Amino acid sequence: MRPSIIFRALLGIFLLCATATFASPARAVDATETSVQVVLDSLLPIVPTTDSTLRITGRVVNGSTSALVQPRVQIRLSTSVLNGREGIDAEIYGPASSSRVLTTIDLKTDIAPGSQSGFTFTLPFTQLALTTQGTYSLVINAVQANQTMGSIRTYLPWFPSSEKMPRAVGVVWLWPIADYPARTATNVLLNDQTPVALSNGGRLTGLIDVGREFSSTLSWMIDPSLIQSADHIGRGYQVVQDGEIVVGDRSSNASRWLNDLRAAITPSNSHAFTYADVDAVADRRNGLSADVVRAMTVAPTIATSILQSPVPGGVYWAPSGRLDQKTANVLASAGATTVVLSSATMAGDPNVPRQGITDYPTSFGNLNAVLTDQRLSAALVMPQRSASEVILARQRFLAETAAIAQSPVARANAPLTVVAAPSDVRWSPVPSFLRSVLRATQSAPWMIPTTLAALTNSPRGPSDRLAYASGERQELTTAYLTRLKAVHAKISQLTAVQETPGPVNTAYSEALLRAQSSAWHEQPSTGVELLTSISRELTTQINQVRPTSSGTITFSGDSGNVPVTLANDSDSAVNVGLSLIGEPSSRLESAAKSGIVIEPGQKVSVELPVRILGGDPLPTKVQVLTPGGASYGTAASITLVSTAYARAAGWVVLAAFGAITLFVVVGITRRIMQARATDE
Repeated sequence: MRPSIIFRALLGIFLLCATATFASPARAVDATETSVQVVLDSLLPIVPTTDSTLRITGRVVNGSTSALVQPRVQIRLSTSVLNGREGIDAEIYGPASSSRVLTTIDLKTDIAPGSQSGFTFTLPFTQLALTTQGTYSLVINAVQANQTMGSIRTYLPWFPSSEKMPRAVGVVWLWPIADYPARTATNVLLNDQTPVALSNGGRLTGLIDVGREFSSTLSWMIDPSLIQSADHIGRGYQVVQDGEIVVGDRSSNASRWLNDLRAAITPSNSHAFTYADVDAVADRRNGLSADVVRAMTVAPTIATSILQSPVPGGVYWAPSGRLDQKTANVLASAGATTVVLSSATMAGDPNVPRQGITDYPTSFGNLNAVLTDQRLSAALVMPQRSASEVILARQRFLAETAAIAQSPVARANAPLTVVAAPSDVRWSPVPSFLRSVLRATQSAPWMIPTTLAALTNSPRGPSDRLAYASGERQELTTAYLTRLKAVHAKISQLTAVQETPGPVNTAYSEALLRAQSSAWHEQPSTGVELLTSISRELTTQINQVRPTSSGTITFSGDSGNVPVTLANDSDSAVNVGLSLIGEPSSRLESAAKSGIVIEPGQKVSVELPVRILGGDPLPTKVQVLTPGGASYGTAASITLVSTAYARAAGWVVLAAFGAITLFVVVGITRRIMQARATDE
């Protein structure tokens, strides 16, 4: 047997045993035997000092079918600080460190099934006998008859000085403001998701409310398509509800949200990333690099216009935190200066913290590769459904940053700066969690808040990226983007006929960028619905330039002129061509006409000379053309009839009748003459 297999087996046995004992005299009960839970209501202070008092309140919740008899709460603290990030991980799976009992609290009364009982613990830190600064493991057990019935485990960082450490780690907070861009080219919202998020209590409102309090600590990362949607919603909007388009009622909320964002940001702490958070890798793979360039270049213009303040662009936030070389080249060619990646894209031990910026070489020079710390990202998106989960997520974030500050890398490479950011720009944190970790970033002695601008001017870490492999992240599918390219072709047609391409073209181009958002990784059906809606709207727009002719046109001969009326119901002057196509085409001779200019809201009449072959009615399509000769819009149908062949056929019949009559007369005459000759 190989040594690695033996090691894994022994490790599994060790973890199993550790989970069962957890350095406690109380025996742990298997999770299948109980549903007793310990939950936390508060754990304060967030950043303790020497003069602080540890205060813990919580509850024991009995979800089992049996009463807890004479229950007690046991609070334990590790006897030594955890060994960096490895120590944090070890505590997740079981008690890797020895612990001591701080106190045991008798809950006085039994806890019936479905009931709960609260507890409170208070003790000055001076009495905790903490001799070394660092992060300790804190465990709270619910005990019955020396059996652990339920438990909760978290972390307690202890850095008693209120002064910043000489080697405190710099923390850059990236604050993404983005949503699911389900808005069509005519600004109809496919659902209420964004208006609700912009309203009181909504996800985006929470981000702005907290962000305004800590604006100087944050680097705002703004999706221009979101603030564009907020602007449209604020002016009055339509939304699809139960399959029908109705007028929305959250305009005032959107306007208020947008004003709050304007008040929160400054040109120095705000950045616009690519419009609609497009999936640049998928786009580039599927021949849509031009759209990646467009999404990058329009971003700062839109953001600056709506926010009424200069907002620099040039930022691409990689949806999975990963980016391939060819796409990086495309981004750099479009003027990108910064890409946001995950530290998981870099080679080396993920537990070893690294400088939050490195170089990403491209064919057009180096990009700033901002590296979000993958473990901090994981802490930011931990479950936050209750006060207890918020406390666990907060303490995990504090423990992670404390471990970074005490790491050998931080001690050897001061100043070390890391980047705190969620793994998804459409994150949904609880405001109370955000406030607690942001206050800690400002006040904790092991952290110093800094900005993205400062990070880009700081020393670079090694650029040892892992190879990008297709399939290691979810991308927009080739089938989906093939459909999108077909819609793209319609936009090209629309642009081709317009004398001066205007806002309508921009609206459709931006709508297609929204259809390329990485948001549709999570909501693929909404992405398909958006693309279908854009295509349908575009067909309607194209068909505003159309032939209005119908019915049957009869010619006295085999040739003549076909009168056609063309209508332009659009807002732009167009330059089109016109052709007639017989069915079958071999029966109709007709030259296409080009250079037909129609002003907006006007109609023009043109005549096309034709020659018809054959006497049967000829179904004919009246097709509008682009200046390049491609079909444009939906063809009209008419029928062409020539009477020339009918008259010719009449003369043939008359001549034949005359010939037959003459033949008959001659025959009869000959017989009569023969009969007379016989009689004589």
